[in-house]
Amino acid sequence: MTKNIKPTYIDLFSGIGGFRVGMDHAGFQHLYSNDWDKYAGQTYKAWYGSENHSCKSLWDAIQEKEIPDHDVLCGGFPCQPFSNAGKRLGFEDNAQGNLFFAIKDIVEIKRPKIVFLENVRTLKGHDGGSTFKTINKNFDELGYHQTHEIISAKFWVPQKRVRIFMVYFDKNIYSEKDVENFQEELSQLKTGNKKRVKKFSSIMEAKPDKSFQIPQGTWDSLNRHRARHREAGRGFGFNLMEDYSQPTNTLSARYAKDGAEILIKQPYWRRPRKITLNEAKKLMGFNKKYALSYGHPGTTGFPTGICSNTQSYKQFGNAVVPQLVQEIGDLIQKYI
Repeated sequence: MTKNIKPTYIDLFSGIGGFRVGMDHAGFQHLYSNDWDKYAGQTYKAWYGSENHSCKSLWDAIQEKEIPDHDVLCGGFPCQPFSNAGKRLGFEDNAQGNLFFAIKDIVEIKRPKIVFLENVRTLKGHDGGSTFKTINKNFDELGYHQTHEIISAKFWVPQKRVRIFMVYFDKNIYSEKDVENFQEELSQLKTGNKKRVKKFSSIMEAKPDKSFQIPQGTWDSLNRHRARHREAGRGFGFNLMEDYSQPTNTLSARYAKDGAEILIKQPYWRRPRKITLNEAKKLMGFNKKYALSYGHPGTTGFPTGICSNTQSYKQFGNAVVPQLVQEIGDLIQKYI
């Protein structure tokens, strides 16, 4: 009897493993991960082990030919050059904006059947849409069909995390009809496929530590900041979570600075608080069920506290939601 062989994937800009968890649970075989961030690497290795994980720069990994052949290339390439929370320099960001072209080089060398990418939704409109057109033009020149969809994670986790997911198919393998069918199924995820929107109350801690309460000076500063923007006719400022039956705003990599994106209203006279690290972990979908499959006790799930709070919030804010990756991975499985 022939043994079933799982389709393989690699995970670039792997962070703390959102793609890793999602693709593993969609039935793919992990071969290789890469992320140059040493703190994310510490968390990744504590959660999944050190095997097949590299902290080299992606350019060095290409030069040294350490990237294996694979069926699916996955990657959430750095979003800061395209994000509202960053400077939005795009490809002109010398530190991170050109890393898309490292992906292009790997695709050209390894020729995966499918490329599965994630980024902030503003990527599509960045620089008047020219950035997104450049990305698709590069894949077209490499001989890949293009599909994409902008999807909120609120049907999988209690967070309004809206991201663009791009899936490219090798034209030598897949027909235009295949791609049309996949795009139709991908688009159905915009409405959650009849799933209900998740509630923050489902992951909210009953008695969070007092250390997560916003200091008075920070609270005063946030209120002054919001007042200035309101006077100028702008809507910027902190977001106070008062209705726990709704999902939160998007958790960003800068959350540790002041928590302004998601502040939790507390009862009585107490100042608002930040979300705890355990809440952040669950907000991003790294739940106990997933943790158990990697050998972590079901009572605690994926461990926190491996890095500083600042680094931990940054890692969660940069992550991709594994439940949504798994959902899209399940669709990709039909075409492998």
